[in-house]
Amino acid sequence: MRDLLNSMKTSLPKYNLVQPSTGKLLVYRPFTVKEEKNLLMANQTGSYEDFLVTLADLIDNCFELDVDAKKLPLFDIEYFFLKLRSKSVGEIVEPTIVCPATREKIKLMLNIDSIEPITFPEHSNKIKIASDILVTMKYPSLENIIKRSSRKTDYFDLLMECIDTIQTKHELIDAKTASMVEIEEFINLLTTDQYKKLIEFFKTTPKLEKEIKYKTKDDVERIIILRGIRDFFQ
Repeated sequence: MRDLLNSMKTSLPKYNLVQPSTGKLLVYRPFTVKEEKNLLMANQTGSYEDFLVTLADLIDNCFELDVDAKKLPLFDIEYFFLKLRSKSVGEIVEPTIVCPATREKIKLMLNIDSIEPITFPEHSNKIKIASDILVTMKYPSLENIIKRSSRKTDYFDLLMECIDTIQTKHELIDAKTASMVEIEEFINLLTTDQYKKLIEFFKTTPKLEKEIKYKTKDDVERIIILRGIRDFFQ
């Protein structure tokens, strides 16, 4: 029996995908029945924070990563899970929505293999806020989101954690070597226009969403946009 179990573990199929945030080619395997049960339980009985932690554990188990999944951006995690779900269970899901116009429940049919991250041409992690100051940003990680899931987060908080480097004429400042007090002072000294330039980084971050057409009982065709894992599988 032990030989059979070991053989089953090593014979799981392997697939490739490109990581949205880095362009790296990654290898992954489908999730098992046990892993699926753990995720369903976290989604049904736990908090959103519990669900995200369990999801990160699932990604760690199924993907060959060189970093902890909690360090990845949310859009990476969501994309990884869509591909996992497609290879493990099937590419068709049937989320149920409540129509905003008629309030009736509508069951949709969605092929999750058709969902790719939406990118914005103007998006860049390098933002010139003055002729001699270039700020490099990093994406908010799943860890950032889990940490703040129980309280409201504004862009100021995200900036505090997502500034990576600050390049001036005279030096390259690594935000990890600066204190949080110094980073906060830097942000507070920005002009309104400079602050907006940095905030635009978050607003144009890649995201997973899908426009779906459906008909209500009055025979009117309507459109809804699904965003993120919970919309796709509700």
